Amino acid sequence: MMKRKVVAMMMAVTLAAGMLSGCGSTVKTEDGASSESTEGTTEGEGERMTLELWTSSRDAIDNPDAWYVKKIEEEFDVNIEMKYRNEGSTDYTEWLSLALTGNDAPEWFRDQAVSQSMLRDFVDQDLIAEIDPEMVKENMPNYMAWTEKYSNIVSDDPLHLYAIDDKVYAIPDAMPNLTQFCLMGYRQDWLDNLGLEVPKTLEEFTEVMKAFTFDDPDGNGVDDTYGYIGITGNPDWGFSPIFGAFGTCPGIWYAKEDGTVTRGELEPGTKEALKYIKSLYDMGVIDPEWMTIDFEGAKNKMVSGTAGCSWQNWGSILQDNGWWSTVTESAPEASFAVAGGIEGENGQIGTMQFNPLAGVGLVFTKKLENQPEKIKKYLQVFDAISGDPAWHEAEIWGIEGETFEYDENGDRQFTEAYATEDARIKFGFGDEYRFPTLEKFQYDPEVDDAIDYSKEVNQKYADAKKVITGKYDIMGGFYLPVWSEVSAELPDMNVAFTEMITGERDIEEFDALVQEWKDAGGQAALDEAQQIYDERLK
Repeated sequence: MMKRKVVAMMMAVTLAAGMLSGCGSTVKTEDGASSESTEGTTEGEGERMTLELWTSSRDAIDNPDAWYVKKIEEEFDVNIEMKYRNEGSTDYTEWLSLALTGNDAPEWFRDQAVSQSMLRDFVDQDLIAEIDPEMVKENMPNYMAWTEKYSNIVSDDPLHLYAIDDKVYAIPDAMPNLTQFCLMGYRQDWLDNLGLEVPKTLEEFTEVMKAFTFDDPDGNGVDDTYGYIGITGNPDWGFSPIFGAFGTCPGIWYAKEDGTVTRGELEPGTKEALKYIKSLYDMGVIDPEWMTIDFEGAKNKMVSGTAGCSWQNWGSILQDNGWWSTVTESAPEASFAVAGGIEGENGQIGTMQFNPLAGVGLVFTKKLENQPEKIKKYLQVFDAISGDPAWHEAEIWGIEGETFEYDENGDRQFTEAYATEDARIKFGFGDEYRFPTLEKFQYDPEVDDAIDYSKEVNQKYADAKKVITGKYDIMGGFYLPVWSEVSAELPDMNVAFTEMITGERDIEEFDALVQEWKDAGGQAALDEAQQIYDERLK
């Protein structure tokens, strides 16, 4: 089962429901006037707190008896007020910026669309509540254990990872699996037809790309195939596995072995990689439309049988319902082989991975500044739910024996009555009711994937992880004011690299180009990134 990727949301703000006697009350918020209810929201003795649950499902909003929500209410002695948040990162961030200054501000938010720059702006406007690190440590034991397990991502001092003037305003979160997420994919049936194996070295890669292009790998007797297509028209991303063979990764910030922070487009290995890529271009083994391709276009090249090699996330390539799976519609015999990259002369290998620290994490707004007990309650509930696999199973699958059962392989399967999403939402479980919203908080792939996916899928991923390797952008989650200021004025390295690959520009100009980049403000950006790395991540 795939986790739903919701990028960002817009919220609506009207209260319209009542209480149920004898158990927790789910308060429903719909479009219209702002809520005036204060039922259960104070910390007075004997009163139940009301916590906000944001969802992007209107059907969930219209379900006052949702099983999973009632389970939360009864377990933690709270009321849940469900509120609507629409999809769309731009709509959501625009709404949030306005809502925080009025009466409709959420009590908390957690969204990958909220950047460090936005958080700083909110703090400067005095819209965000400061978080006591000791309160987090005392009330979120599961979270603290999770941060220790993934300290290589969130650092040894996670609560100060995004600190502003040494004050904590956000509780960092991460998707650890993104550091081992992407790899190369080859048409296995083409390799079989040609009597070839997945290439390991640059020399072998060259031969396979030539065979994919010129030796009729699909056997249709037509000269209509190419060896390679990148996932975008920009060389830094498009040719990432090839750059990896030269020990570099253009387009992102990373630290070298000596702790020096750099960007891959500046490294000497990039110059050598460009020479190799140009040789492939001159041979005609790269799809000629590579400069204008986007993610969708690259997928179409692979599934239509135009290109025989590219790179993507493991699920797109290997899962039965993955992005590339539709290749069998036109070629029933088609299948894919994977590789972590291409090994260079010095044993270097890797494909770009993704930054696991997207967004700022969990943030409480000014509405709760003077309600420490309520913040504490949120922390306790979020931690208990997110740190317990049983809660995750309940959210995704519901009740064993009623909404799901185990098949002969030991995999969870929805029962016939709950085979559709509509039925599950009506019963009241699924990621529409996730608390807190969006991707799972404290996501631990070693634990949660066993709940989310079948044994077969998990085995495919386990096998893929044995070969997946590569760098990811270590600055992706940080506020870089110097970089933001100077980046638009720097030489466009992707344009220059494209011109070098096509022969419009001499690759020997690379060193001068790098110096121009540094002189135009890039060096100041490098210094800024180095300082952040030394202070927050080293």
